[in-house]
Amino acid sequence: MTTSRKRNEAELILAFKGLLKEQCYGSQSQLADALAEQGFKNMSQAKISRLLSKLGAVKMRNASDQVVYILPDELAVPKSKQAIQSVVISVKHNNMQIILKTGIGGAPLISRMLDSLGESTGILGTLAGDDTIFIAPTDVNRIDEIAREISELLGVAG
Repeated sequence: MTTSRKRNEAELILAFKGLLKEQCYGSQSQLADALAEQGFKNMSQAKISRLLSKLGAVKMRNASDQVVYILPDELAVPKSKQAIQSVVISVKHNNMQIILKTGIGGAPLISRMLDSLGESTGILGTLAGDDTIFIAPTDVNRIDEIAREISELLGVAG
């Protein structure tokens, strides 16, 4: 992924989170229209759906009793400006599982992000504690490669 594309994706996610925090969008088409107003054109239903899933958004009633998409507090991204690299401490494996260590409280968020990537990245699933993530690889014969890709994705040494 090019630097420009990564930046555009980051800007999109930031804008999307901002819309969800407003707690007034009840449909994916409303979200697509709001993103279009902010300059993000051609937002398909599939893309909106992936973003909702990636961010853990759920439909709930807001203060005005409207059913809208929101980011629950426990799933929201921390307000800290720390980069992922400063949250993830290490990525190692024992030829069966990949173990990712984070700072205190960082594991659930990183685990959710890894789970959203899907099996095509070599991640069958994750289990997170407070500061440790157990990652089940799709193929233990490729565990070195999968651990290296996770390290690269998160910008940390393996």
